[in-house]
Amino acid sequence: MISSLRLPRIQRQPSRYFCELDRWSFNSRYTNGRCPICGWAPAGAPTAPGWMMASRRMDWQIFGLFALAILLLLVGLIVAQSVGFTLPAAPNHLPSSIASGARTASSSR
Repeated sequence: MISSLRLPRIQRQPSRYFCELDRWSFNSRYTNGRCPICGWAPAGAPTAPGWMMASRRMDWQIFGLFALAILLLLVGLIVAQSVGFTLPAAPNHLPSSIASGARTASSSR
């Protein structure tokens, strides 16, 4: 009963190929279906998946640099918030009264 429920096996293509030109055995899944030395591509060799091909075209160092800059900015904001730092308010140049409270209290003596 259980043996009849087994799925049929998928026939896989061989992933190891031998390049006659440079006498090198290689796995086509890790070399985009080509010989890493001379570039020979065997017929029907599997290539890398699409997501892997896209990731190889992206410059990950720049992405990491931007991610690090954003992380440092967030850490700086967290530290500034924990210390109690606030941005200075716009300066108000209009006087609220003629003299401050300390000057009026000392002059009345």
